[in-house]
Amino acid sequence: MDYVDPIPPVIQMLKPLFTQRIYGNLFPPNIAMPAILIRNAGGNGYTRLQILVRANSDIDAMQLLIDVMNTLERNASSIQLRGAWIEKESNPLPDRDEVTGKYEAWAYMRMEHLEA
Repeated sequence: MDYVDPIPPVIQMLKPLFTQRIYGNLFPPNIAMPAILIRNAGGNGYTRLQILVRANSDIDAMQLLIDVMNTLERNASSIQLRGAWIEKESNPLPDRDEVTGKYEAWAYMRMEHLEA
């Protein structure tokens, strides 16, 4: 079975559920906040997703990250990949981006799918 990049199907599933902008792989410069980023962070035989949220406050970043994580766990079967299943691999962590100085929060999630 061929490998399929899971980022576009994950973003496609999330977009109708969130009003914030959702990006794949990298934030563009000068983003409007809050913003959500979904990127591949490795895995062998599965996909490790890193979910990253930037916002104007640490509390807003953490809350939006938790909402995204819970949404992914609840709705993994709606992702257009075969056998998609997602669970938390780490608890959400608050942080600050070194380049922009903006608040962010991030976590890893394990995604199982046949095309991994």
